[in-house]
Amino acid sequence: MKQFSLSFRTALALATLICLPAGAQVNVLTYHNDNSRQGANLSETILTPDNVNLASFGKLFSYNVDGNVYAQPLYVSGLNIAQGTHNVVFVATEHNSVYAFDADSNADANGGLLWHVNLGTSVPSNNPNFPFAAIKPEVGITGTPVIDLGSQTIYADTFTWDGNNFFHYLHALNLADGSEKPFSPVLVQASVHGKGAGSTNGILSFQAVQELQRCALTLANGVLYVSYAGYTDTPQTDPFHGWVLGFDAATLQLLPSCVFCSTPNGTVKQYGSIAGEGGIWMSGSGPAFDGADLYLSTGDGNFNAFPGSNGTEYGSSALKLSTGGGLSVADYFTLNNQAFLQANDLDLGSGGVMLLPPQPGPNPNLLVAAGKTTKAYLINRDQFTTDNNHIGLDGQDHVVQIMPLGGNSFDTPAYFDGRIYYGAVKDVLRYYVLSNGIMIPDLPNSSGTRKFGFPGTTPSVSANGDQDAIVWAIQNAQPAVLVAYNATNLSAELYNSSQAGQRDHMTGGVKFVVPTIASGKVYAGSQNALTVFGLLDNGSGGSWKPVVAHYTGLFFESSGAEFGRSGSISINTTKPGRYSGKASLGGRTLPFHGKFDSNGADTTAAASKATGTLTFNLQVSTTDNNSITGTIGGDGWVADFIANRDVFNRKSNPAPFSGSYNLTFPSPNDGDPTHPQNDGTGTVKVNANGLVSFKGVLGDGTKVTQSSFVSIDGDWPFYLSLYGKGGEIIGWLNFDGSGDLGGQTTWIKLPNSRSKSFPDGFQLNPTATGAAQ
Repeated sequence: MKQFSLSFRTALALATLICLPAGAQVNVLTYHNDNSRQGANLSETILTPDNVNLASFGKLFSYNVDGNVYAQPLYVSGLNIAQGTHNVVFVATEHNSVYAFDADSNADANGGLLWHVNLGTSVPSNNPNFPFAAIKPEVGITGTPVIDLGSQTIYADTFTWDGNNFFHYLHALNLADGSEKPFSPVLVQASVHGKGAGSTNGILSFQAVQELQRCALTLANGVLYVSYAGYTDTPQTDPFHGWVLGFDAATLQLLPSCVFCSTPNGTVKQYGSIAGEGGIWMSGSGPAFDGADLYLSTGDGNFNAFPGSNGTEYGSSALKLSTGGGLSVADYFTLNNQAFLQANDLDLGSGGVMLLPPQPGPNPNLLVAAGKTTKAYLINRDQFTTDNNHIGLDGQDHVVQIMPLGGNSFDTPAYFDGRIYYGAVKDVLRYYVLSNGIMIPDLPNSSGTRKFGFPGTTPSVSANGDQDAIVWAIQNAQPAVLVAYNATNLSAELYNSSQAGQRDHMTGGVKFVVPTIASGKVYAGSQNALTVFGLLDNGSGGSWKPVVAHYTGLFFESSGAEFGRSGSISINTTKPGRYSGKASLGGRTLPFHGKFDSNGADTTAAASKATGTLTFNLQVSTTDNNSITGTIGGDGWVADFIANRDVFNRKSNPAPFSGSYNLTFPSPNDGDPTHPQNDGTGTVKVNANGLVSFKGVLGDGTKVTQSSFVSIDGDWPFYLSLYGKGGEIIGWLNFDGSGDLGGQTTWIKLPNSRSKSFPDGFQLNPTATGAAQ
C-alpha cells in the first residue's frame, strides 16, 4: 500500500505539472527536467531571445555553499517552507550538504537560506585509503538528487567514511526543513549471485569504496533507482561493477528483485586486471524511464551476452531494463568492437541516454545515446537492433542510425521541437534535426562558435511552448561561463557571463554541471557556489557617461590560449561614445570600430583576408569606465577579452609600480629534446605614466621586446607574436605593489619543418616570476 500510495501521489503531482498553463510556474524535480532526460522547460514565459542579452540579463546574486556543486540544482515553486511560501532551489554539494534557498532573492535576514543540513563526513580525494583524483578535493553527493512532491521528500546518496571504512547512505529529507524521514538514512548494501572479480563463495557484494554514485537518481512508480560505477578505470579502484539498485521510496528498503549488476561473472582468469567494470557513469545523467522500462548505458567492461549464449556481462552496452517484475534485461545493444573498447577505456556509457518523443516513420519510439566513440547511436526502443542479435557479429552496428559527433560525448543531449542538441568534448554546440525518425546534421545555423573543452557541455532548453526557445550551456572554465543561444540559430550567442566582466562572473567550473531554468531565472552550480541569473533591474535608464580613454588587454578562449584564437586588444573611446580598436592575433592585426549604446554596449564585425570575419561584443564597466570586457568570435571559436583603462599620469596620478624589474620564464626542465630547456630572461621598466617596456630573450634564444600599459590593479597584458607569424607568448602578468612580478603564460611555436630549432613546435606554460631590481 505504501508503494501504491507514493506512486499515486507522484503521478498526481506530475499530472498537475502537465496541466499547468503556459504562464504558470514549473518544478524541476529531477535531472534534465523529467525522466525522458530531454532537458526542456516549455513553460518559460519571461526569458526570450529578445531580452537575454548583455544589457538586460545577468547575474542577480549568488549563494556560497560548502563544497563543489556537481549535481543539477532542483526547483520547487510555491513551497510551504520556513513559515511562508517560497519558490525554492535545492543544491547538493560534494561536502555532503543539501541546501534549500529562496530561488528569487537573497535579501532577507537569513540571506535567502531556508535550511541547510550536512549528511556526514565527505571523503578527501587524496587520502591514501582512497586514491582518487577525478573529483577534487572531496567526494560526497555527486549524483543529482530527486524530489517527490507527493510525499514532500528529496532523496540523495552520500559517500562517507569514518577514517578507515567507506559507506554509501541513502537519505530521505523533508522538503520543508531538511529533517530526515523516520526511515532514513539507510546504508546501501546489496549482493547478487556471481563469481566475478571481487566475489566470495559465489556471492558478489556491493563495495562502497569502489563505487561512485555519479548518475542522477531516478524515481519511477514508487521505486527509487540508484546507479553506481567505479571511481576511475585504474588498478587502485578495481574491481568495480555497474549496479542499479531499486529501493521502496516510501521506506528506503532495498527491493530484492530490483538489484542489477552489469558484470557479475567476469573473472580475473578470463579478463585479467580489467575484469568486471561496465560501470554506469553517464556523466551525471540518470537512467531514463518511459513508464515501464529503464534505459541506460554502460562503460567499457566484460561482455559475453552473445546471441543465444545466456551471457550475463553487459559492458559497452545500451540496456533496456524491465521493471514490471523487478529488474531484468529486456533488450540491449552492444558495440561490435566492445573488446577493443574495454582494452582502450572507450566507454559507450560516458554520455547520457535520452528518450525522444514519438516520431513519424517506421520507428516511432527512439532513444539516442553516445560515448567516447565520437558517435551518437539512434536506437529503436521497441527492438534495439534491426536484426535483433544485439551485437553485430559481422563487424557492423545494426541500429537505426549512427551519427558522427564533433568529439567524445560526456554530456546528455537536449531536445526541442525536432532538434537534438549535443555539446561534445572540444567541439561547439550543435543540433541535429529529426526528419522521419532520422538525424540530419550540418544545417544552416545548426552549430555555435564557442568551443567547449573537456567534458563538453550538457545543454538545457527554455521555451514558451514552441516559441522563444533558448539553449543554455555552462562552459567548464575558470571562471565557469553560462552561455545562451537562440535554439533555432546557434551561430551567434545571445549572451555569455564573461561579457560583462566581474559583473556576471561565476566561480570556477566543475565537470558535468547542468543549468536549471525556471520562472525567469537560470540557476548554475560551480565551485562552492550557486549563481542565479535573470533580467536585470538596471535602474540607470541608459545613463552611462562615456569618456575619452585608452584600453589595453588580452583575449583567449576559456579553455586556454590557442594560436590564431588569442592575442592582444587595444581600444580608444571618445566622449560621443564612439570607439576604435585593434585586435592582434596569429601575427595579424585587425582594426574595428563602432559606437556604444546608452548602456555602454555594442556588437560590431570586422574582416580581412588574413583573419576572416571576427565579431566583437563589447561592454564598458559603466560604474567607473575602468574596463571593457566582452568576446571576440571567429569561424568556430569564441574568446573572452578584458581590456583595462590606462589610468596613470606622471603629473596627476603616477603609477605606483614604476621602476625596473628582472623577469624569468623558467624552462620546463623535463629533458624533452623537443622543448627548450633554458630559462628565458629579461628586464622590465615601468614609467610613471604606466608604460611597461620589456626586453629579453626566450629559452630558445629568440630575442623579444614588448610595450604595453599596466592597469590600476597592476595587471600587465603580455603578448608577443613570434617566429614570423608562427607562434606567440601570452599571459596576464601582475605587479603586486611590493616589488614582485609574475603570472601564468602560454608559449606556442607551430610546427615548421624549415625551422633550424624545434621544427616540431611546442606549447609550454611557463609561470613567469620577477622582482624589482
